[in-house]
Amino acid sequence: MKHVLKSPPKKDGMQLVQGFPVYTDDLAPKNALIVKVLRSPHAFARIRSIKTEAAKKLPGVVCVLTWEDVPRIPYTRAGQCYPELSAYDKFILDEYVRHVGDDVAIVAAKDEASADKALRLIRVDYERLTPVLDMESAVDSQTIVHPESEFSLISMLAVILKETSLVRFHLNWGIWMKPFKISIYFKARYTTQAQAQAMLESHRSYSYLDQNGRLNVVSSTQIPYHTRRILARALDMPRHQIRVVKPRIGGGFGAKQTAHSEFYPALVTKLTGKPAKIVYSRRDVFRGTTSRHGMRFDITLGMTKTVKSQPLIWMVCQILGLTASMPKQHLALRVKKS
Repeated sequence: MKHVLKSPPKKDGMQLVQGFPVYTDDLAPKNALIVKVLRSPHAFARIRSIKTEAAKKLPGVVCVLTWEDVPRIPYTRAGQCYPELSAYDKFILDEYVRHVGDDVAIVAAKDEASADKALRLIRVDYERLTPVLDMESAVDSQTIVHPESEFSLISMLAVILKETSLVRFHLNWGIWMKPFKISIYFKARYTTQAQAQAMLESHRSYSYLDQNGRLNVVSSTQIPYHTRRILARALDMPRHQIRVVKPRIGGGFGAKQTAHSEFYPALVTKLTGKPAKIVYSRRDVFRGTTSRHGMRFDITLGMTKTVKSQPLIWMVCQILGLTASMPKQHLALRVKKS
């Protein structure tokens, strides 16, 4: 009872109000390479060619990576559960870009000005393809967004969905009570729009190798343990060789329940042995991360007419929207059948 009616001080309260370094970018090594990502201007396209020679020759640039330079291992960025409900349909870099802001190339340089200039020197030739932009047209769209053979699904729900060529979040639940006569029905359709959480601290991460050669990733994330597992798969590394640290974060609201920024500095550190960091601009957040996705709800309520007992309520709710890790621009995706 000694704590009842007491107001214990917040352990990190004074550190916060006095401006001590507690957030990810505050703690990053001063000599960390600055990592930037070149992003797609198209909603759906195939990269015909990408020229990086001029960017690589720029003073201060340490490396420029394209889809031909990185491991081609499918993974999901979603970190809500394991096994994941979401498809393994993401690559660190890929020949295809599937939304505006999708990753095209990774640049690491000794300073931000050199990294920004290197991005401007990269030349990309795109073959523009027909995108899928809303959930209604996606249902009957013939666009093959994922033609690759590596596409995979591991959860029970995902296994069922793979039997069709359309991947979508389509849930039904309710209890059909046959012995009862449903005499009153209410049917309605509701929609929600996509939402950006707009937390004050954008996505950001830094990485370094410790004295034992283990890859350390410090990130503004809500899912450090999931991030460790996802990174291990994407980078083709043993999980025990990766350590993920989550310092205090400046807001997340679910936006950081998905791995985003961690892959790029981690890959640069793995390849160069040097510490690296990335800080997303607000534009990067809007274009290069997921959001709360727009959804459509079709709801049916059924009731029995009775006087002697409480009415029985029956509900069926169908939700059409996104899986947890798919980009906000694609509300249902077609994949190539194996």
